[in-house]
Amino acid sequence: MGIMDDVTGAMRRGTSAAERTARSTKLKADLREVNKRRQNLAAQLGASLYDATREDAAFREGREELYRGIAQCDDERDQINRALQALQDAAAAEEAARQSFTCAVCGAQVRGGDLFCSGCGTPAEQARALRPSCATADAGLRCATCGAPLKADYAFCMECGTPVQLAPEADGSAADEPDGAWADEPAIAAPQCPMCGAAAEEGQAFCMQCGASLARSE
Repeated sequence: MGIMDDVTGAMRRGTSAAERTARSTKLKADLREVNKRRQNLAAQLGASLYDATREDAAFREGREELYRGIAQCDDERDQINRALQALQDAAAAEEAARQSFTCAVCGAQVRGGDLFCSGCGTPAEQARALRPSCATADAGLRCATCGAPLKADYAFCMECGTPVQLAPEADGSAADEPDGAWADEPAIAAPQCPMCGAAAEEGQAFCMQCGASLARSE
């Protein structure tokens, strides 16, 4: 029995005003649900027809404004998605930069995305795991550059990488070069890893992608 049959049967039996109101409310709710389903199906049909006919000149005839409007919406949607992706990439890069740390082996700064320390070639995870805790720093001993607590056996400040023995004195002088063999190495003519081809920066001693030495052969 259909909806109309239900209504006709109820009218023949005689119904109260309250019953008619309840029945009317139910029918209106059903109508809204049917319209919602139809609208959703029509949208899916329209989208599939648009994709199938947007290059068909004969089908586009008389509907040019509709096709142009949909194409414009698609372009705007793509631009918004690209802008959102750029914001997400920037946030990810900022988070990676915040995760940089000082190599516990040589004192060089290691960025969040680096696989190896650029100063000594130590794998980043190992350099991070070896990082001493400043909580055990000797009382009163601090880095002259950044003021971070130091232990007596530290060779480098674990916060800024300044060599402890070369930390700036009260007169403000500062050492420009860290101790170690890499400080005297000549500048790399071609900033590229000879093993994996990854881009390198001037002054790097090791590739941060594969760990290969970037020192030029004499």
